Amino acid sequence: MNYIEAKVLAEYITDPNLKSGKDYLVVDVRDEDYNVGHIPNALNIPAHDMYVKAGEIIDKYSHVPLIVFHCMQSQQRGPKAARIYREIVKQRLSIVPADDPLFKQETMVLRGGFYDWALLFLKKQPELVEGFKQEIWEML
Repeated sequence: MNYIEAKVLAEYITDPNLKSGKDYLVVDVRDEDYNVGHIPNALNIPAHDMYVKAGEIIDKYSHVPLIVFHCMQSQQRGPKAARIYREIVKQRLSIVPADDPLFKQETMVLRGGFYDWALLFLKKQPELVEGFKQEIWEML
């Protein structure tokens, strides 16, 4: 599995020439802990729904060159969801034309997950953390 550093992903998000859902897509696979806060424009699909929802992600975002998965720390749920997604992408590749953009799509996992993301950006670049709830964060 390939990992992307938070600072690199932040460059995608803050680049005015790049758009979420077109140039990159962040998939947050947390469930209740999503309510602590999240990366701007992240698509929230809980990890336990990935087998069911991966096909929908492919259908809607096959043209997107970079898909980044993460959970709270990107140790279990995020990497597992990324693997499931890639398995389903591989199945799709056998039935799509050779020039389909899905062949060029890169799947990565955010190193350190949302936890490291929030620690890095909450104070310095708060626009990179949406819906942050300090009272919930302190309970983690």
